[in-house]
Amino acid sequence: MIQEKDFPKAYKDAMKDLLGAEYDAYIDSLYEKPYVGIRTNLLKLTPDRLKELLDRDFKSVPWVKEGFYFEEEKGVLSTPSIKYDEKIKSISKNPYYFAGLYYIQEPSAMTPASVAGIKPGDKVLDLCAAPGGKSTQAASYLQGEGLLVTNDFSASRVKALQKNIEVSGIDNVLITNEDPKNLSKVYIEYFDKIIVDAPCSGEGMFRRDSAVFKAYLGRGPEFFTGIQVSILNEAAKMLKPGGTLVYSTCTYSSVEDEGSLINFLENHSDFTIDKITPEFGFEESKQLPGTVRLFPHKLKGEGHFVARLKKSGSEKEIVSKDNKKEKNKRKKPAKLPEELLQFLKKIKRDWDYERVFINKDYAYYLPKDALIDKSLHYIRTGLLLGEIKKNRFEPFQALAMNIKFDEWENPLSLPADDERVIKYLKGETIEADDEYNGIRLVCVDGFSLGFVKQNKRSCKNKYYQGWRWM
Repeated sequence: MIQEKDFPKAYKDAMKDLLGAEYDAYIDSLYEKPYVGIRTNLLKLTPDRLKELLDRDFKSVPWVKEGFYFEEEKGVLSTPSIKYDEKIKSISKNPYYFAGLYYIQEPSAMTPASVAGIKPGDKVLDLCAAPGGKSTQAASYLQGEGLLVTNDFSASRVKALQKNIEVSGIDNVLITNEDPKNLSKVYIEYFDKIIVDAPCSGEGMFRRDSAVFKAYLGRGPEFFTGIQVSILNEAAKMLKPGGTLVYSTCTYSSVEDEGSLINFLENHSDFTIDKITPEFGFEESKQLPGTVRLFPHKLKGEGHFVARLKKSGSEKEIVSKDNKKEKNKRKKPAKLPEELLQFLKKIKRDWDYERVFINKDYAYYLPKDALIDKSLHYIRTGLLLGEIKKNRFEPFQALAMNIKFDEWENPLSLPADDERVIKYLKGETIEADDEYNGIRLVCVDGFSLGFVKQNKRSCKNKYYQGWRWM
């Protein structure tokens, strides 16, 4: 455990200036156990339904209506004497987690997306998105309408982002692996809401992650300020007039927080601070009123800084000449393979077949009216439906996670305490209660997990190998 004596003098002096008489209370809080949170996936169920399924007396996160505090039972999964129905209560080893019903997220990290004012139909950009907490939260507010562009510069981190997007069942999404400078050349004044959870020194995470502290000793706050301002500058180009930009960090450093914002505001007269009410234990910044910090000695969460900015002008879509040119390139798609059409007809929804796009035998369902530019590196464009093979269509895991129980004509729905659920998640063959031939959707208590290929009662497992229960 990190001790106060381990902190650099410059850090302790800065915190004393920031906190005054509360400094000792802050230091004491660092020796307390960090809080764990889960956030309901509103695309799939309500918070009350989640509490009912997990059978927990959750305490709510005050500033996020769909967020809860969670206390993990230690040693549950490694104790043979514990009964199966008790084992599955572990939050990260629960079938409902694999069904994408909730996201495990530090409570303070739920704040930026919650204050962005995202509503169905918005075009939203999460610019520094991995591993995906804020993006999945933004998508849940969109409710399948509008567009989410979620980006991360790191090729390795974007893999975790992709998984979390697909587990959550999100389809109105573009996942990019790009430098913000490249995105801003394409998405000119395109987005209604932008979230910039910027790379930072991580002072607010010292209690939670000793690796962050070690990295901090090697770099410190000054390393990040140029990066933060650069990202903000590119975000400004992509926000519509009248749009909202949320800037957040998990650090207390006034150099990175107020300093980066002041630098940005001095060079962008069309942006002003949109005040966040200092409630729930949030502390308003004295240097930049209207912005807030979250301290672990004042609330149940880790350290965070959050600011909400408004861009002047009226809310209207502005599409550049280049954007118009790219949109006009779109043509009506070629006739779709019969195998794909027959499979899609099994799913009870109104497909817009003009949005089905095939690339190298892989079929995608593109977000409605989304701007997709060939100059950018897209990891995912909409919903990956599956692969077209000789005389058949092979549906993929992302599609299964997007399908609702009542959209499939004959789902194999199992209760969470059925041992076949864990067998399925481990990739094993399972037996159905009834006979059927063909692809079938497996669900846990009415929520999709993945596909099987059933022959009579035997179900060959199609659950994605990279996601399997370990």
